[in-house]
Amino acid sequence: MTESKKERRSFYILAAIAALLVVIALLAPLLAPNDPYETNLMAAQAGPSPEYPLGTDSLGRCMLSRVLYGARLSIFTSLLITAIVFCLGMTIGSLCGYFGGIVDLILNKIITIMQAFPQIILAIAITGIMGIGIRNTIIALCMVLWVDYARLSRSFVFSVKDRDFIKAAKVCGESDMRILFKRIIPNIMKPLIVNASLGIASTIMEIAALSYLGAGVKEPQAEWGAMINLGRNYIQSDLKMVLIPGAAIFITAAVFHMFGEKLRDRLK
Repeated sequence: MTESKKERRSFYILAAIAALLVVIALLAPLLAPNDPYETNLMAAQAGPSPEYPLGTDSLGRCMLSRVLYGARLSIFTSLLITAIVFCLGMTIGSLCGYFGGIVDLILNKIITIMQAFPQIILAIAITGIMGIGIRNTIIALCMVLWVDYARLSRSFVFSVKDRDFIKAAKVCGESDMRILFKRIIPNIMKPLIVNASLGIASTIMEIAALSYLGAGVKEPQAEWGAMINLGRNYIQSDLKMVLIPGAAIFITAAVFHMFGEKLRDRLK
């Protein structure tokens, strides 16, 4: 088997696994064996059993059900955030990179200032002002992450806008907006898509980090970072409360990250 076939096969395998994770998240209400929010103190911190395949947490809630519902929240929230920041950042960065001027100067200053701080710190500060909850988590991460896509779009537009085919389009009388959205953006789309596919994994981890730190999803909502936050108090007596959601974060982020790397190799 040639190397190209091996690469192609690994890409399709990772794409299938990523799609399977999305399907599992979508079908979480059907796959969950129990209500993820139903407490049963008589079965608190129970081990695996037919009724609770992965055991229960400190409140007697089914761990498997909470992990499945957590997948639904984490994966679809990360996909939503990635889609929003992709569109927003690409549009702003492309407009500033093409037209330049004072708006581009302001964008460059904003990018410089925001990149001077860790993204998670800015997100915590925003949720601290707005309050915790999934809606504010989405808003906070969108306010932080769009800058990366704006910076990339701006730099890619700079590298494309002076090429001969753009000059020819201007000579033919095409408008600036048509040139930007019909000529330039399609030529910079591939690296942005790759960056977005890699960004899904980091967004999943940032959602979990915010919830773990108490600045994201609120209890009792099932979310992997919040599950680890609850389980850290029982790490010596019941390791599975931390290990199971931690493994879910690791596996999901790793799959989407590896898929993004394979996608990058295919789009070169």
